[in-house]
Amino acid sequence: MENKRNQKDKNLKSLHLKKYDDKITDIRIADGFFSRLIGLMFRGNADVPLLFEIPQKINSRKRSSIHSFFMRFDIVLVFIDENNSVYEIADLGPWNYHVPKKSAKYIVEFDKKEFNDCLEIGDEIEIK
Repeated sequence: MENKRNQKDKNLKSLHLKKYDDKITDIRIADGFFSRLIGLMFRGNADVPLLFEIPQKINSRKRSSIHSFFMRFDIVLVFIDENNSVYEIADLGPWNYHVPKKSAKYIVEFDKKEFNDCLEIGDEIEIK
Protein backbone atom coordinates (compact mmCIF):
# COMPACT_ATOMS: atom_id res chain seq x y z
CA MET A 1 0.00 0.00 0.00
CA GLU A 2 2.76 2.46 0.93
CA ASN A 3 4.56 1.70 -2.35
CA LYS A 4 1.45 2.63 -4.39
CA ARG A 5 1.10 5.92 -2.47
CA ASN A 6 4.76 6.80 -3.17
CA GLN A 7 4.19 6.03 -6.87
CA LYS A 8 1.14 8.33 -6.93
CA ASP A 9 2.92 11.12 -5.01
CA LYS A 10 5.76 11.13 -7.55
CA ASN A 11 3.34 12.70 -10.06
CA LEU A 12 2.27 15.55 -7.75
CA LYS A 13 3.29 19.07 -8.69
CA SER A 14 2.36 22.48 -7.30
CA LEU A 15 0.03 24.87 -9.08
CA HIS A 16 0.82 28.56 -8.51
CA LEU A 17 -0.88 31.79 -9.40
CA LYS A 18 1.75 33.74 -11.25
CA LYS A 19 0.55 37.18 -10.12
CA TYR A 20 0.70 36.31 -6.42
CA ASP A 21 3.22 33.47 -6.55
CA ASP A 22 1.04 31.74 -3.94
CA LYS A 23 0.59 27.99 -3.94
CA ILE A 24 -3.00 27.00 -4.59
CA THR A 25 -2.89 23.21 -4.38
CA ASP A 26 -1.01 20.06 -5.26
CA ILE A 27 -2.16 18.47 -8.51
CA ARG A 28 -1.87 15.15 -10.29
CA ILE A 29 -0.93 15.16 -13.99
CA ALA A 30 -2.89 13.23 -16.63
CA ASP A 31 -0.52 13.42 -19.58
CA GLY A 32 -0.94 10.00 -21.19
CA PHE A 33 -3.82 8.77 -23.35
CA PHE A 34 -5.16 6.35 -20.73
CA SER A 35 -4.88 8.78 -17.79
CA ARG A 36 -6.67 11.47 -19.83
CA LEU A 37 -9.35 8.97 -20.87
CA ILE A 38 -10.10 7.78 -17.32
CA GLY A 39 -9.62 11.12 -15.50
CA LEU A 40 -11.66 11.09 -12.29
CA MET A 41 -14.16 8.45 -13.40
CA PHE A 42 -15.29 5.83 -10.88
CA ARG A 43 -13.89 7.75 -7.88
CA GLY A 44 -15.89 8.88 -4.87
CA ASN A 45 -14.15 12.27 -4.79
CA ALA A 46 -11.02 14.05 -5.99
CA ASP A 47 -8.57 14.28 -3.12
CA VAL A 48 -6.24 16.18 -5.47
CA PRO A 49 -7.24 18.12 -8.62
CA LEU A 50 -6.28 16.57 -11.94
CA LEU A 51 -4.38 18.51 -14.62
CA PHE A 52 -4.88 17.50 -18.25
CA GLU A 53 -2.10 18.55 -20.57
CA ILE A 54 -3.62 18.69 -24.05
CA PRO A 55 -1.10 17.59 -26.72
CA GLN A 56 -0.69 20.51 -29.11
CA LYS A 57 -0.66 18.23 -32.17
CA ILE A 58 -4.30 17.25 -31.48
CA ASN A 59 -5.35 20.52 -29.86
CA SER A 60 -8.68 21.93 -30.95
CA ARG A 61 -11.78 23.24 -29.25
CA LYS A 62 -13.50 19.86 -29.51
CA ARG A 63 -10.40 17.98 -28.34
CA SER A 64 -10.43 20.20 -25.25
CA SER A 65 -13.92 18.99 -24.31
CA ILE A 66 -14.49 17.11 -21.06
CA HIS A 67 -17.14 14.55 -20.17
CA SER A 68 -18.25 13.42 -16.74
CA PHE A 69 -19.60 9.99 -17.64
CA PHE A 70 -19.28 7.51 -14.76
CA MET A 71 -18.56 10.40 -12.37
CA ARG A 72 -20.00 10.30 -8.85
CA PHE A 73 -19.57 13.97 -7.89
CA ASP A 74 -19.72 17.50 -9.33
CA ILE A 75 -16.52 19.00 -10.71
CA VAL A 76 -15.26 22.45 -11.65
CA LEU A 77 -13.32 22.70 -14.91
CA VAL A 78 -10.64 25.38 -15.30
CA PHE A 79 -9.50 25.95 -18.90
CA ILE A 80 -6.05 27.48 -19.42
CA ASP A 81 -4.77 28.82 -22.75
CA GLU A 82 -1.33 28.84 -24.39
CA ASN A 83 -0.42 31.97 -22.38
CA ASN A 84 -1.09 30.09 -19.11
CA SER A 85 -4.10 32.32 -18.50
CA VAL A 86 -7.45 31.06 -17.17
CA TYR A 87 -10.03 31.81 -19.87
CA GLU A 88 -13.04 29.74 -18.78
CA ILE A 89 -14.40 28.10 -15.62
CA ALA A 90 -17.35 25.70 -15.80
CA ASP A 91 -19.31 23.53 -13.38
CA LEU A 92 -20.06 20.02 -14.57
CA GLY A 93 -22.31 17.48 -12.92
CA PRO A 94 -22.17 13.72 -13.45
CA TRP A 95 -23.15 12.35 -16.88
CA ASN A 96 -22.62 15.60 -18.80
CA TYR A 97 -20.04 17.12 -21.11
CA HIS A 98 -18.61 20.56 -21.76
CA VAL A 99 -17.01 22.03 -24.89
CA PRO A 100 -14.97 25.17 -24.11
CA LYS A 101 -15.06 28.44 -26.08
CA LYS A 102 -11.62 27.76 -27.55
CA SER A 103 -8.87 25.14 -27.41
CA ALA A 104 -7.01 24.69 -24.14
CA LYS A 105 -3.38 24.01 -23.30
CA TYR A 106 -4.33 22.72 -19.85
CA ILE A 107 -7.56 21.75 -18.12
CA VAL A 108 -7.75 21.32 -14.36
CA GLU A 109 -10.56 19.25 -12.82
CA PHE A 110 -11.40 20.15 -9.22
CA ASP A 111 -13.88 18.45 -6.92
CA LYS A 112 -16.54 21.17 -6.66
CA LYS A 113 -16.47 20.88 -2.85
CA GLU A 114 -12.72 21.65 -2.84
CA PHE A 115 -12.58 24.44 -5.47
CA ASN A 116 -13.39 27.43 -3.18
CA ASP A 117 -13.07 29.94 -6.07
CA CYS A 118 -9.27 29.66 -5.90
CA LEU A 119 -8.95 30.66 -9.57
CA GLU A 120 -10.75 33.33 -11.61
CA ILE A 121 -10.89 34.16 -15.30
CA GLY A 122 -7.80 36.15 -16.24
CA ASP A 123 -5.53 34.62 -13.58
CA GLU A 124 -2.13 33.55 -14.86
CA ILE A 125 -0.81 30.28 -13.51
CA GLU A 126 2.55 28.62 -13.30
CA ILE A 127 3.05 24.87 -12.98
CA LYS A 128 6.07 23.83 -10.91
